[in-house]
Amino acid sequence: MSPRRTLSLVCWVVVVLIWIVAIQEWQNLPHKFPMHFDWAGKPDSFVDKSIVAWFLLPAFSTMLNLGLSLLLPMVRWMAIKHPEFVNMPRKEQWLQLDLPARLRTLEPVCGALQGLQLSIIALFLFIVIGCAKVASGQWTLLPIWPMFVFLATISASVAWLMFRSYTVVQKEFNVFQDSR
Repeated sequence: MSPRRTLSLVCWVVVVLIWIVAIQEWQNLPHKFPMHFDWAGKPDSFVDKSIVAWFLLPAFSTMLNLGLSLLLPMVRWMAIKHPEFVNMPRKEQWLQLDLPARLRTLEPVCGALQGLQLSIIALFLFIVIGCAKVASGQWTLLPIWPMFVFLATISASVAWLMFRSYTVVQKEFNVFQDSR
């Protein structure tokens, strides 16, 4: 199995875990549960127990994962059919590349996007688990250090995505220029 397919499968496994946790914790929720936390991890907004309120984050994570999963083949299709609509750095150089070179530039970018996707979905899993633990009284606060780890990971993924997209286009363009 390719690394991209493996990463996609891992993202979907995490989404399934979010749903499993949410379903398992539904019966243990009190009549009001925390919906939002301040910077110290203290709940600062509570909502009445309802299916919509509790399962909103799992539903959102599913839709987000689906959308990001569909984005990658769509970008590849656009690079083939309508490359002018693909947002890549050094776009003028990227558009001069032949199709195989343009597609090669998308591979590391898609990998970085999947890393970002996994980071966001894993953050949602942590939030669902943390919300359930605080609601049930097992935790008094939502630990904030994991939030900073997730935010740092997401920021690093975005930085890596930008760096890789820039450097891969430059590399392919240099090869393209040398072959002329």
